[in-house]
Amino acid sequence: MSLDYPENIREFEDKFAIEKARHPETTRDGLMKQVIEDAFQGYLDEAEEGHYDTGKLVGKEIQAFGLNNQLLKSIPPIGDSFESDFEKDGDKLMWYLEDQADRVAREFS
Repeated sequence: MSLDYPENIREFEDKFAIEKARHPETTRDGLMKQVIEDAFQGYLDEAEEGHYDTGKLVGKEIQAFGLNNQLLKSIPPIGDSFESDFEKDGDKLMWYLEDQADRVAREFS
């Protein structure tokens, strides 16, 4: 993808180094959570052809919320956490997030 949307740990580490230099308060965990949320949201927006529902990383799962802020679906990680899934195999996680976003779009749109 790019540094804006890292798909693997190498791209993430590059993004983290740049963000840390620009904003010293940036944490690795915080940035990783944001990258995972942004990836899911991007796939969800694409699947729904617009921004209708919202995905948030809450604890160890991604929760998809509808327009009225109602919980539509909770999505578990592949392994122990989305962060460890990303570190182990970013491509596999991205395919999983895309598949889950497609499922949310089909079920609730």
